[in-house]
Amino acid sequence: MNELDRQLFFAINHGLKCGFNDLWLGYATWLGNGWIAFPITVLVLLAIDRRSFWWNILSLALAGVVAGIALNLIKSALHEPRPLTVFASDIAVGRVYINVMFDKLYYYSFPSGHAQTIFTVATVLMWTGMRARKINFWSGGTIVIIAIIVGISRVYCGAHFPSDVLGGAVLGSGTALVCCFGIGRLHPQKSQVKTERTF
Repeated sequence: MNELDRQLFFAINHGLKCGFNDLWLGYATWLGNGWIAFPITVLVLLAIDRRSFWWNILSLALAGVVAGIALNLIKSALHEPRPLTVFASDIAVGRVYINVMFDKLYYYSFPSGHAQTIFTVATVLMWTGMRARKINFWSGGTIVIIAIIVGISRVYCGAHFPSDVLGGAVLGSGTALVCCFGIGRLHPQKSQVKTERTF
């Protein structure tokens, strides 16, 4: 962990701490749970493109499985400590305060699973929406902003360092792009252009 990572952690975790931020930023972290993020994504995919729905679900499922396997392999290999472990001695003597919401976590910090999940589904939604021509600047920007907020929430809740979130975001987006591209090659988007009949 470098000094920038430490400074960003405390700027978000301690610097932003207030009751209002607990309500919207702290609880935003739940959107990074797979059992919440994936059902919502399925409904959005249905709304975006009904004709290619099952192909899009296949992209989502494949991206989720591949990213999930990669995430657990990396976590197990690195076994990085979380903020509560890194600053345990400082917390014990009162030199450091860490805002913790929800469970107290101590190990397997890198990369962030919540960040991986939300960026996986965000990338699949962006890919699907662009292929179906249903994503514009505002809707696409909203998806990205929500994903970023969920990532920041992991730092705010005291569960991860910013580098953990960045790693999860790269893993989730990268695997989703590869999986979506692969499924897209199997199922090319049909032309939306209508041909005129001549008489």
